[in-house]
Amino acid sequence: MSGTDTAPRVFAPHHRHDRTMIAAVVLAIWLAIVLGFGLDLVERARNHALDFALVVHLHVIAYTGWLVLFAAQAWLVRTGRVALHRRLGLAALILLPAMLLLGPATAYFGVANNPYMPDKWIAWLSVNFTNALGAIVLLAAGLLMRRDPAAHKRLMVMGTIALTEPGFSRIWLASLEASLGQGYVPFYFATYIGTLVLVIAVGAYDLATRRRLHPAYIAAALWIFANEALADWLFHQPFWLAAMKAMTGHPA
Repeated sequence: MSGTDTAPRVFAPHHRHDRTMIAAVVLAIWLAIVLGFGLDLVERARNHALDFALVVHLHVIAYTGWLVLFAAQAWLVRTGRVALHRRLGLAALILLPAMLLLGPATAYFGVANNPYMPDKWIAWLSVNFTNALGAIVLLAAGLLMRRDPAAHKRLMVMGTIALTEPGFSRIWLASLEASLGQGYVPFYFATYIGTLVLVIAVGAYDLATRRRLHPAYIAAALWIFANEALADWLFHQPFWLAAMKAMTGHPA
């Protein structure tokens, strides 16, 4: 057997279909967010509940800013303007800390400012908090690894996928809960089926084009699943609900 046969295969940093894959992920993320929050706004309009606190507006600016930046960066790479892509990427130094602060803050004040908040949505802070932390860690890692194109690309994609739960949940959470029932596994699929499909799709693409998974993808997928499993577990723990009630000023 020759040395070539036994040598480990190198993960190709570029493939002719990468741009199409990234574009498809960008489109799926935008569809989830626009459709999910669009449906939510329609429902709020029907209930005359379109007044939002300042922190919500800041949250929308920061997170929408990230999605616009993500799409713009994908377009710049697709059109060969890599130098501008690198310069524009510095906006992440502002957006990522803002998102890390505003994501949990918006969830907290949304619960704290509503004295009639049901226990379910108080416990749901486990999802809000882990989503923000999990996604920002991946995006920060992607920023740090920007000199490694393959790792950078996958970390930025996976980090942005991790942000999509609120969009997907607003589309089908209620119907999935009604059909799947209660418990850890039904909760996981009702809450995270959208992100799960996108994460698996990215891995399937790499297997189809490279016949292997990139280590950055594997680490990111495990990180996302661990954060989601933690959120699921915390949501079902009485101590978590009690702690969140105490933190947000709700009676035990």
